[in-house]
Amino acid sequence: MKVLVSGIVDLSTIDYPKKCSSVIFLYGCNMRCPYCHNLKYILEHKNEMTVDELFKNIDFFFSEAIVISGGEPTLQKDAVIEIARYSKKNGFPVKIDTNGTNPEVIEYLINHNLIDYVAVDVKCRFDKYKEFTKCKEDGEEIKKKILKIIDLCKKNNVFVECRTTYVPKVMDKSDIEEIAKTVKNCDLYVIQQFEPKDAYDKEFRKLPSPKEKELRELGKIAKKYINNVNIRTVNGVFEI
Repeated sequence: MKVLVSGIVDLSTIDYPKKCSSVIFLYGCNMRCPYCHNLKYILEHKNEMTVDELFKNIDFFFSEAIVISGGEPTLQKDAVIEIARYSKKNGFPVKIDTNGTNPEVIEYLINHNLIDYVAVDVKCRFDKYKEFTKCKEDGEEIKKKILKIIDLCKKNNVFVECRTTYVPKVMDKSDIEEIAKTVKNCDLYVIQQFEPKDAYDKEFRKLPSPKEKELRELGKIAKKYINNVNIRTVNGVFEI
């Protein structure tokens, strides 16, 4: 079976909490988020290989875990399953980054004990989803899918993180509060610092990056609904 791969990071200290990980970026995405710093690269780089070839290209010397990312990795369901199976067979815990639009893939991974950590990107408040992400599905449908993933993870003891990249002048504190209310059952909510430099939409490259102080205030708002809240900045991850 062939896998479409956009890139590999042999060693990351930030993608799997408290573990050094190898990150596999799978090709393709069903959203066009204007602030995304991965999308241009993901869409311009496509390498076809088998799972065996993929793993031969990774230096595992310091790696303690595997992260399957993208783009949106669940668009390649069979590839995700095979990568997860290969990883678990070799003793690596597995994390997946997803926008939540394919909960059936997450359900399969959970039911077959192929996943340890699920990170769901909640792009914005759900009534703005279609406009913001250019996704074919409306926000209510995506909300149902994300809540299904959270429920599946909680029932099966799989850690589930939800995270939002905060974009000043496009979002405000009411957006973060609405999102936090909706995903309140997740194990961890992370507010990420928007970095304009490599944003997919050129207009978003003109926007400011939020200050750490502002992110901390937003974290306090989210904390009213979720016990574990972090902010993730260029300087590190901070617990609220």
